[in-house]
Amino acid sequence: MTYLTKSRFQIAKECPTKLYYHTHSAQYSSNKLNDPFLEALAEGGFQVGALARAYHPEGVLIDEPSNGAAVEKTNKFLQRENCVLFEAAIQIGSLFIRVDILRKTGTRIDLIEVKAKSFHPQRDSFINKRGEISSSWRPYLTDVAFQRMVTSRAYPEFSIVCYLMLADKSAIATVDGLNQMFRIVRHSHGFQVSSPQLTVEKLGEKVLIEVLVNKEVEIISQESFTLADESYTLNTFSDLMVADMANDHRRFIGIGKQCCKCEYQSNDERFSSGFRECWTIQTSLTVEEVQRPLLFDLWRGHLGRRDIITPLLNRGDHFLSDYCEADFSSPHLDTGSGFTPTERRWIQVQNSIAQDSSPIFNTEFLSEQFAQFKYPLHFIDFETTALAIPMYSGRRPYEQVAFQFSHHTIDEFGKIQHKTEWLNDRVGSFPNFEFIRELKKALENDEGTIFRYHNHENSVLCAIHSQLLDSQEVDREELCSFIRSITHKKGEYVGERDMVDLYELVIRGFYHISMKGSNSIKAVLPAVLESSEYLRNKYILPCYGTEEIPSGNFANHIWLQSDNDGKVVSPYKTLPPIFNGFDTELLDSMCMPADDQLADGGAAMMAYAKMQFAEMQPGERSLFRQALLRYCELDTMAMVMIYEGFRAHLLQNQTL
Repeated sequence: MTYLTKSRFQIAKECPTKLYYHTHSAQYSSNKLNDPFLEALAEGGFQVGALARAYHPEGVLIDEPSNGAAVEKTNKFLQRENCVLFEAAIQIGSLFIRVDILRKTGTRIDLIEVKAKSFHPQRDSFINKRGEISSSWRPYLTDVAFQRMVTSRAYPEFSIVCYLMLADKSAIATVDGLNQMFRIVRHSHGFQVSSPQLTVEKLGEKVLIEVLVNKEVEIISQESFTLADESYTLNTFSDLMVADMANDHRRFIGIGKQCCKCEYQSNDERFSSGFRECWTIQTSLTVEEVQRPLLFDLWRGHLGRRDIITPLLNRGDHFLSDYCEADFSSPHLDTGSGFTPTERRWIQVQNSIAQDSSPIFNTEFLSEQFAQFKYPLHFIDFETTALAIPMYSGRRPYEQVAFQFSHHTIDEFGKIQHKTEWLNDRVGSFPNFEFIRELKKALENDEGTIFRYHNHENSVLCAIHSQLLDSQEVDREELCSFIRSITHKKGEYVGERDMVDLYELVIRGFYHISMKGSNSIKAVLPAVLESSEYLRNKYILPCYGTEEIPSGNFANHIWLQSDNDGKVVSPYKTLPPIFNGFDTELLDSMCMPADDQLADGGAAMMAYAKMQFAEMQPGERSLFRQALLRYCELDTMAMVMIYEGFRAHLLQNQTL
């Protein structure tokens, strides 16, 4: 029997058509990662779930192998006056759920949904300023609302109270190594969490909080929403999806902005593409036309929450070439130099229409910027994570953890070298203060310009600055002064050596059709290599990791490789994957950041999580360490090559 579970319900809420593809996975391939162990590393939820259970030592795990047996065991426990169950199985008709923690007291059932998400009880709210459910919290609250609906149908005699259990941002860990108490072990069906000889006393003060969400769940249960001009409530929509699955019905709701992130766009010839089928069935487009650049390919930076896709779909447009400049002009005046966001979007549209693969440079802007740089130049990249369960006493949930950096330099004569690197792979060690000390040693010997890529490095350093102010480190003032000198904080200060954002040079000074709508360094690097004869002639040779260009982790390495069609292969594709069998870019996409940062460090974050929390053999640990060092070194070398490509263009045009 095919059940409507809470995960399938969430899929259907995103798009009912995807529910059909999900339940026909043998025919339709998904681009999403399908590995429970790696998903656990990406989300970090395994520790939060294990800690939540540890707070309830009287709890019983419902771990029967079949759904029927699990429901039967759950029902037996619910006949008791009081009980606490983990993964309680509740089924009514074709509705089936597993409850993270179910707490029964008399005729009351507490549904506790555990999420690896942070909540500050004095500052955060599930309701926004307009009095509506916050969009960031809606998926989690909808999850709870679905569970309440199923439970109330199965057990109408009980009163049901709903909670989210979240990481408490106001809490401070009172024990060291709390996160190390929960180890993750891969097995053939996914993973399990090991916490041997763990007692409540060892956990210290609670860092998870139960938040009552009855009011919010009631709002979601009562409100209506519209799909394909039909209005539904949570109850009526659930029943409709159950009927669709029973009848093997694929429900179309029309193409829309929800198609933008559809995971059923596989190019694997062994499977059908759900995305293409949706578009060809619901429009007059052919398969070949659907493979043209679509509306979703447009770069949408600096637009905020403005929806520029739906109006075009409503007027019958589908392709990138259908945009007019007025469709995406920014409502905000841009006073900076270089391409404005509107100009850059228009360049993308025009190049797409013309299929023009010529690079587009804003030579004047780049020349102005290069004139301000001071040698030696420094290129830095950080790898970081934010752990739900603190490493040390005195630390809070989801504090920034910086575990690695790489550093390249270019001197005034053009000499490039991989100058320094640092990686903390000690299990259970809070690395941030040592990270800053090592970074300071690497950068304090001159006044050369420092480059980062996008906002991440600045945000991380500002977070560590706050951590230092709250610390008792003997050199905290010295370290804080160093951080302020190379960073900025809006409305407070701009460091005298504030880092230069290479990403800004890209979006204001360069475009190539191969980048499509992405400005990720993994998209920009191959585009710059494709655009620069200088770079192609230089890096087709094994010059990297030699006396000419010293490297910490490569020897006689060739960065520039071509595919069978003669196109440049991204250097990232030439490195062995960090996790065998999984593309690094796919792993990056699993760890989408909460702000506007570019998601380029997900694979490193997952590798670090595995080194910290998974059982590993010494040889495997060494391989992971080497993979992390190589990828981070490539990140800063990618910045170097982008800089070199821009500089070669300026020299060719005699503006340097």
